[in-house]
Amino acid sequence: MKKTILVVLIGLFISEVFGQQNSNQIKFSNEKSKVLSGEEIFNNLLLAFSFNADSVIRLFDKDAIIEFPYASSLGTAERLNNQEYYNYLKGGLPNMPNIKFKNIKVYPTINNAYWAEAHGEVKIPRTGKLYKQKYVMYFVLNEGKISLYRAYWDSIAGQKAFGHEQSLKEIFNKN
Repeated sequence: MKKTILVVLIGLFISEVFGQQNSNQIKFSNEKSKVLSGEEIFNNLLLAFSFNADSVIRLFDKDAIIEFPYASSLGTAERLNNQEYYNYLKGGLPNMPNIKFKNIKVYPTINNAYWAEAHGEVKIPRTGKLYKQKYVMYFVLNEGKISLYRAYWDSIAGQKAFGHEQSLKEIFNKN
């Protein structure tokens, strides 16, 4: 009986976190005066990536810094402010529709800082190829918003799925 209840509760949790149908169902820290945990905010971020740039950027502080240490190898910026990141997402996310994440792990550290891991997959419409990426992310929260976000990923996986380097520059360098 206890196992059945546990399985049902886990199922409800998974459907609540990952089964949401639109970005209006993403929970934000300022709703209902509830402060979300770092893990909840991170899960919301991964979910928002499958919607649009507006859904993602709502999770970030207006003065947030976003860093991609390996991006320069693809000809894209390593460090972005909030507006630059929004433009980056406007170009990139439509080319990665409904990206799904699994093997999600979040590790709280100190001072509202977290390390996280996730595996993302999506079929790229432009090439028909499967994009598979292992991400390691570091993020810092300030009043329930992401103020620093640093993502480490394999640039070769992007080249294989999106096409040559010029394609990536065109997709992710939108103004």
